[in-house]
Amino acid sequence: MSGIYEQVVGGFVRRRRTGVGLQMTPMIDVIFLLLTFFVLTSKFKEPEQVFKIDVTKGGQAAISDGAVLRVAVEKTSGGFLLKVANKPEIFMDEAAPGDGLLLLVKKTQETVQAGGPRAVDLYCRDDIPWDAVVKVYDTLYAAGLKDITFRIEF
Repeated sequence: MSGIYEQVVGGFVRRRRTGVGLQMTPMIDVIFLLLTFFVLTSKFKEPEQVFKIDVTKGGQAAISDGAVLRVAVEKTSGGFLLKVANKPEIFMDEAAPGDGLLLLVKKTQETVQAGGPRAVDLYCRDDIPWDAVVKVYDTLYAAGLKDITFRIEF
């Protein structure tokens, strides 16, 4: 008979039950320990990087046209044409773009080594798949050209 006490008072048997309630203090301690653990071990999301946009009056870039290397991406059957400044066009096959991107790196490095511009205007229209634009962008960035601006008008 655990929890039940019998007491005889005046010939009557009086039974008294002890309260079986929840012990809140240990539960609150555990909750605070878990809360402290999750707060101290959480990693917050890094802020996104901000693209530097420099637009002057009229929407023209602050860099003069002579200091910018123009690279245009145009859609053709089976691939893309890459036009780099005044150089001959480069064909980038849609299925295997590696050869075209390698030629793009060579042409841009020749321009940069000759003391040419370090900024690039990457022209691409809305009908160009984003995958192709990203490949060209990554190639230019890997070639050392870090100041790349996207343009949609030729």
